[in-house]
Amino acid sequence: MPCPFCQLDPSHLVWSSPLVLAVRDAFPVSRGHTLVIPRRHVPTWFNASPQEQREIWRAIAEIKSALDRDLHPDGYNIGINVGQAAGQTIDHLHVHLVPRFHDDVDDPAGGVRFVIPAYGNYRAPGTVPRPTGTPPAWLRAPADSHRLATGGTGDPFAHHLRPVLARARLADIVAAFVQGSGIDILESAITTALDRGTRFRVLTGDYLHITQSQALRRLLDWSQLAASAEEPAGGTFAVRVVETAAIEGRSFHPKSWRVETDTEGVAWVGSSNWSWMALQQGIEWNLRVNRAADPRAYDEITHAFEVLCAPATPLTAAWLEDYAKRAKNWDHPLPLGDGEDIQPAQLYVPRGVQPEALAALE
Repeated sequence: MPCPFCQLDPSHLVWSSPLVLAVRDAFPVSRGHTLVIPRRHVPTWFNASPQEQREIWRAIAEIKSALDRDLHPDGYNIGINVGQAAGQTIDHLHVHLVPRFHDDVDDPAGGVRFVIPAYGNYRAPGTVPRPTGTPPAWLRAPADSHRLATGGTGDPFAHHLRPVLARARLADIVAAFVQGSGIDILESAITTALDRGTRFRVLTGDYLHITQSQALRRLLDWSQLAASAEEPAGGTFAVRVVETAAIEGRSFHPKSWRVETDTEGVAWVGSSNWSWMALQQGIEWNLRVNRAADPRAYDEITHAFEVLCAPATPLTAAWLEDYAKRAKNWDHPLPLGDGEDIQPAQLYVPRGVQPEALAALE
């Protein structure tokens, strides 16, 4: 089989020199995950010349500077696999530069020993790669059009969304219920995307008054700020509401997240509303559909959004004020798991003289 690293498309390069080139990893474990590769076909680090090794480190330093500027990561892993026993799957030296973020795993202790457990072996049955672009054919699994995000602490849905939002040019979100805690999770990704010119459309509902009025206020703020931006390259943020009265009192419970970048279209349909629990820790199933691999399913999702969105009510300050009053007076119990989710409290670590005081109290 031809070496894929010897046949890379020049348009995919993010860095190059006469000895070394770099591309984004096809199966990234984080935003900005980059492979640094010698142009000469050498199997491992120990086969590379001293000049190639020095050039690889120079590339890593320059790429890190660019990632610091664009993504502001909180740390990095740098890794090299040497031999099949160490996990090397392509017989051509490649060095991983992996940006790390405070929220990418619950406990980062272990560093390169553990990296990100759910993505350690992207080819193993049951694992769910988190691509931010269309994988090349040599790495594409037969079922590439569908991948299931299963939620929980091992596969939080937010980890699937963030990398794609980082490259989005448009995003259509259907979330029956929106909570302020969920907006916190994606706020940085969305504000960055808006500055880059991304077009957002959000569709939510007033069913059972579960959507928080303060969450709608934050969405309305984004909408108004985007509309008043002077920069022509700025993004847009439109919000519409499906009113229960308009659908004759029927339930409104859909969830869909569709994102298009310059190179791909991807959509997830499943169970995650826009809340902290649904995006971060809840057991939520969301099935991914890739436009290139399954255009019919992708088009059905796109069409269904347009059908719901067209007659929905635009979110305005006046509508929000009325809704806030109705929601405040709503005295029916909310369905289990759909009410306001609260992030678990952080445990405090005693400091200074506190351990001694606690021991005395005990």
